[in-house]
Amino acid sequence: MSVQISSRIDEATKRQFDQICEEIGISPSNAISMFIKGVINHRGIPFNVKIPDGTVRPPFEFGCMRGKIQETDHDWFEPLEDFKDYM
Repeated sequence: MSVQISSRIDEATKRQFDQICEEIGISPSNAISMFIKGVINHRGIPFNVKIPDGTVRPPFEFGCMRGKIQETDHDWFEPLEDFKDYM
């Protein structure tokens, strides 16, 4: 059984996302599914997440994720091979 996930993004971002998906030959739905499966496979966000210089920190206690996040030097084109069966 499949379920629906709903999210809101601004119109310009959606257009850019749709265009990139079209250029690489996948549907936006498949791209989102690939991201979700990547989170599951990596047991976390499958790319580095950083706070850009000069921005306000998120509303959680500083250091609360220490020891729980692993950095990687992963080749981000490689995971696409992992998702061939899902496309």
